[in-house]
Amino acid sequence: MFNTIQPSLTLYRYLTLTAAVFMLLPLPVMQYVGEEGLMALKSYEMFVRGDYLHPSILGAIWPHSPFWHWPVISISKLIGWQHVDIAIRLVSVMASWLTAIMAGFTAAWAFRERQEAGWLAALVFLSMGEISFWYGWLGYVDAMFGCFIFAAIATLWRAIEGRHFGRFALSLLFISLAFLTKNITAYALFGMSGLVLLWQLKRWSILKKPQFLLAGLLALAVPMFWQSFVVPAGANTATTSINDALRNFIGYGPLDYLKHWLTYPIIFLFRAMPISLFLLWLWLRRKHRFDIDKRLLLISMILLACLLPFWVSANGTPRYLIPLYGLVALLLTGLLLQLNPVRMRQGMLLIGLVVLLKIPYSLAILPYIKDWRPERDVKIVAEEIMHISADDPLLTRNDVSTGLAIAAYIDVWRQDKPPVTWYSGQTQGAYVLAEVETPSLGKLVKVWRLRGDHVYLYWHKGK
Repeated sequence: MFNTIQPSLTLYRYLTLTAAVFMLLPLPVMQYVGEEGLMALKSYEMFVRGDYLHPSILGAIWPHSPFWHWPVISISKLIGWQHVDIAIRLVSVMASWLTAIMAGFTAAWAFRERQEAGWLAALVFLSMGEISFWYGWLGYVDAMFGCFIFAAIATLWRAIEGRHFGRFALSLLFISLAFLTKNITAYALFGMSGLVLLWQLKRWSILKKPQFLLAGLLALAVPMFWQSFVVPAGANTATTSINDALRNFIGYGPLDYLKHWLTYPIIFLFRAMPISLFLLWLWLRRKHRFDIDKRLLLISMILLACLLPFWVSANGTPRYLIPLYGLVALLLTGLLLQLNPVRMRQGMLLIGLVVLLKIPYSLAILPYIKDWRPERDVKIVAEEIMHISADDPLLTRNDVSTGLAIAAYIDVWRQDKPPVTWYSGQTQGAYVLAEVETPSLGKLVKVWRLRGDHVYLYWHKGK
């Protein structure tokens, strides 16, 4: 009799809420990771300049999309700029929560015959390795970018299936916000998903309706309007995206391509663990045979269409796939719902163990790897530099992650002084941070070995 009892809806709810709360664990513990210092720096400089449309880095305007920085600025004003490191991560966590909610609503609609589908989809998403342990909380733009892209695709699915113009307009709003969060690749993923939906659902007639066409054209015009009226003259919002795309294709040999083609989907599968690996194990051991109905086939084809541009390259990083994990959650949910009660309980036990693993991972394992080992403490170096420079100007020629993290900490620790800016060679009587040994900058004050890099501090007396 016990073997016929399905996990309860209450269990799904508790596990989902626990996974959501545990997303917050690394926020106050970790120092800046990777590009987080850059993101904090850009947000603070926007706030100081009072210019909320043009992000800047070390005083130089960059044609990056600004939308992600707006909630960071709002949260930092609320909790204090000295906690901007928490603010940038909190924005990512909230984006992950919203993605889980959207996955839940979409699953409840797509698999409406099962009342637990919505909570299960949200749980699957929040428990994924890539989301729970890394990009779901990390202070990068990717979580919000992925949130808006998934919301746009999920809403577009319902719009096309029901020929509903209101939902179609909402999906266009979501994809426009995705563009304003990061870059124009959002439109490519949205367009490929739309073509798959029109083909599979046989809704080509929608293209003949003037309101759908007009709304679509207006949404596609958003990047052009942004480029024409917001981006500074001589800059281009698409430059970074195009350069990044070309770097993934140019300069690689046949073996590089072959290795990437073989490993990329495997990496994608592993980063969606634990449920992806659990279901794969059941299938490989022939412990369960899955049925791919029209809904699962549609989700799979959208995933394949969106994955393909990164897959055919030689070096597309897994980071590009963050917008696809909401769709993966829907696919895995549809497969999970086919399991018998015994297998379903095993799957929930596996998720529960992964969720609990987040505690030692967030509070001990990750801090030890990133911060607690020798030559890893960015804060102590930033404090020492701030003490040495005192009231003298502090400039920089260090734009690697460690240098940007140091500048980000110092900026918010001494808000009564101007932010650290790039040393152009004009200022005299200033301390200058450098990435490499540069005697021309003046007297070398101190050198630090930090996270695999060197940080040089010079006193530039001038002529």
